[in-house]
Amino acid sequence: MSLTTPALATVTAGEPVTAQGWNAIVNGLTALYEAVIALGGATLDVSVSRATTGGTEPVPDAVVVAEPLGEGRPVRALPPFGTRTTFLLVGLTDGPWRIHVQAEGMSAQAKDVTLPSADPVTITLTADGVVVPDLFGVSLQGALDQVRALGIDADIVLDTTGREVSRTAVPAEYVDAPVLLQLPSAGTVVPTGTGRVRLAVASALRRDPVVTMPSIIGLTLAEAQQALESIGLHLGTTDLRDAGPAA
Repeated sequence: MSLTTPALATVTAGEPVTAQGWNAIVNGLTALYEAVIALGGATLDVSVSRATTGGTEPVPDAVVVAEPLGEGRPVRALPPFGTRTTFLLVGLTDGPWRIHVQAEGMSAQAKDVTLPSADPVTITLTADGVVVPDLFGVSLQGALDQVRALGIDADIVLDTTGREVSRTAVPAEYVDAPVLLQLPSAGTVVPTGTGRVRLAVASALRRDPVVTMPSIIGLTLAEAQQALESIGLHLGTTDLRDAGPAA
């Protein structure tokens, strides 16, 4: 209930307090007690976690609100602080309450509880979508296979030089290129079927064929040309000079 200021009578020294004035004081104190009692003094711990492949992990950025199933106002919980790992609801009154919990990327959960209760409330959230896997170091083809299996599309793939790499027909030189960066990061929840991820991979190394240069000293021009063409080389511009008289 809300507090209102009663109409209190003022008196001077030596004058008696009238019955009307005394009743106003009593009514005001009664209203004060009722308002303080309505604020409630009960507390409740709420543990919030999310399901993972290895078990569960805390969700410290969740929003926890207690809604009274009757008269009263909703109460928002204090997030974990200090050494506390649970959310703290304070100022609750005895009776039925509904605890609402929500967090980004998670399905909202609700749980009914009746106070007084000394037992903490435990709520486990589930992902409202698909969790992006950790792709660092995974080959490009392997990373694409992983995200596609989860219903996530790779909308762009770049190498470290900024060159775009085809994600539908991965070039042979990029098939085993490791992923160096991903957006969004691992653990992010994206919508099922419409999630997108961007990848940056190592640049492909280009190897040009090499040959061993034979010695063509002492050969005629025609012999030198034939020797070079036999190993895949072509004779370029030539400069003919007179070697001068033999010594």
